[in-house]
Amino acid sequence: MVHNNSGISGLSSSFIQTSGGKAPIGGPVPVTFSAEVIGVLKKLDIIRLERNNKRSERRKAGEANVSEDEDDEISPYFLGNSTGANSVPPEGLGAVPNAPGSAPGPAVPEPVVPGPVAGPVVANPKLLFTDKNAATNSFRANDNTIPNAIFSLAKNGISPPLTLFLPASLARIRSSNVKTVKHGTGESTKVTVIDVSDFPDETTMEQAVWNSSYNTFLSFMDLAAEAHIVQGFSRHYDHILSDVAVETWFPAYRNFDRTIRAQFFTAPYIIDIHSADYRTALQAAKDAYIWSNLPSHTPSGPRASGGSGGRERVDRHKPYDRENRPQSDGGQRRKPVLCFRCGRTGHPAGRYKKTPSKHGREFVIYANSDGLFRISDQRAVCMLFNCGRCESTPGSRHPIHVCTLCGDAHHGAIDCTRN
Repeated sequence: MVHNNSGISGLSSSFIQTSGGKAPIGGPVPVTFSAEVIGVLKKLDIIRLERNNKRSERRKAGEANVSEDEDDEISPYFLGNSTGANSVPPEGLGAVPNAPGSAPGPAVPEPVVPGPVAGPVVANPKLLFTDKNAATNSFRANDNTIPNAIFSLAKNGISPPLTLFLPASLARIRSSNVKTVKHGTGESTKVTVIDVSDFPDETTMEQAVWNSSYNTFLSFMDLAAEAHIVQGFSRHYDHILSDVAVETWFPAYRNFDRTIRAQFFTAPYIIDIHSADYRTALQAAKDAYIWSNLPSHTPSGPRASGGSGGRERVDRHKPYDRENRPQSDGGQRRKPVLCFRCGRTGHPAGRYKKTPSKHGREFVIYANSDGLFRISDQRAVCMLFNCGRCESTPGSRHPIHVCTLCGDAHHGAIDCTRN
């Protein structure tokens, strides 16, 4: 059988032998890529460029053993559009003229090869999560960030309770597991903030928990305020902890600090622990704590025997005892203030500057905004012991238990005969 390699008259093929040998492949080889595939290829090219940039930085830094840059082996395979198109075949598979004697084929467009990708792929505006936003965050084994909801409270003049800075509370706020309320009145009721009443009351916090929360609060202030304001709060906190009797006075300090913070978030100011107003407010908090814990004390006296049918002396003036009778406005009369320095009522110890009421007696203690102190050795004296309410044992950090009126260690001022 004789083979005729001359072909069919009027037709041609790229694969037929010619006098010069094999003819090259004629015409382009179309390859279609979808938009998804093009997106993947572009991302791979971005990764290649990033690796090349790192190599360039290492060379500039003087590093000796740096590998060569990776060649662009991806771009030649697709056109520079994102809708899906015929790719451009790589080198060696390009278009060639039609074989001699063949009919002219369709015009082949010039390949459009995209240059190096300069930036990230533009995100679909419908996407919920974008690379640009995600790049600003990172996974944290222990998330110690302050939620924006707490900043919103401060911005709207609401003092964030310290209970918001407890780990459990922060976790609730971060997960949006909280109630919200409208803030303001009338037309200004437009701001939605978290409902602080949905969290524990500050008055329930023990000292150790309060200390931990306050440190987180200081971190919050460090992000929300300038340096002098933060220093004021830090000095205020240090002043509380520096009190040797802080365990005894903790409820008073807790209420005092609550007042300090509430006023700050209403009208910001720099705390001055040496100011007269600061010390006056602190002493008022201590006085309020004392009287809130002062037991009702009715001294027992001898009965007056007036024979048969005689009446007790203590009953004689009961009709005139108005101590706890309601006033016309429905309130209760305030308990008289007992001076721990002289034993009389009507003024606190810190305001009494006179001499002892009886000749030959000497004052045992002196008082200031920091508490009561024994004159002889400057040691702090426990005020609750003198009120008959202290259950602590005196120690290196607890004030001594002595009577402020006579110095006796067996009773407090509330039970002293000089009272």
